[in-house]
Order: sequence, then structure tokens, then C-alpha cells
Amino acid sequence: MNRLTLKYAYDRSFFDPKLTRDDFGYLSISARTDSFSGRGGFWVQWQDVREFSEALATFPIATNAPIAAQWGYEMQEGDDLILRIAIAAANKHGDLLASFVIADLHSRSSRVSGSFQTNYPDIEDFRLSIARMMDSEFEEAVLEGR
Repeated sequence: MNRLTLKYAYDRSFFDPKLTRDDFGYLSISARTDSFSGRGGFWVQWQDVREFSEALATFPIATNAPIAAQWGYEMQEGDDLILRIAIAAANKHGDLLASFVIADLHSRSSRVSGSFQTNYPDIEDFRLSIARMMDSEFEEAVLEGR
């Protein structure tokens, strides 16, 4: 079974008006494919997660323009890249490719990357789940794949 799972934990200042509001929270990602699995996380702005979710409504997703979000240090390249999620066209038949990179926050050279095929209905479910997760209605958002 192929699956990508997101969880977002807002900083407690997001809910407490007595505290100075911090726009960062912890995004956890776990991925499981038929061959391997990995998990990790990084402190990201909640607005970035919402923007990624909204971008997933794009139809069709162009072959040369994947919908992607990534987080990490400095230039977010090499070992500085901690998390990356991308959705791209897989072929001319309407299949999509979900790809990911997850690095260990404390040992950045330890990382997993992979991909699996999915489709537009599953991407739409994922998009709606992310939105509901960010509204604290769902604990996690899951993308299923083949």
C-alpha cells in the first residue's frame, strides 16, 4: 500500500490570545510505499501548508509544472532540504505522480525519497483533508496511491 500522511501541530500561541502569535507549527510527514517507509518533520508556516492545499485544486496539472512544497534550511538544496512533496502528471492518461523527500531533522544526510502513482479524485480528497486538518477538524491528511 502506498500512502503519504501529513499531520500539523500549531504552536500553542495560535490558540492563546495572551501569547504573541507564532505562525510556525510542526509538520510531520510519513510515507509508505510497497518498498520502504520513512517519516520526519519540520517547523513550517501554517500559511505554506494552506497554499499547498489550495494549489492541489489545479486541473489539469501540467507535465512540466508540478505542484510542490518544500521546507528546510537556507537554500533548501542537498542536505538542507528536509521535506518536499510534489504532485506531477505521470502520463497522458491522467495519472499523477506523488513524490516526496523526507530527511531526519537531526541527521540531515539520513533521508528517504520515493514516489507512487495516484489520481485526481485521491488528490482532491487529500486537498480537502489538508484544509480540514488545518482547521483542526481532522488530525491528519492522507494521500492514497497505487
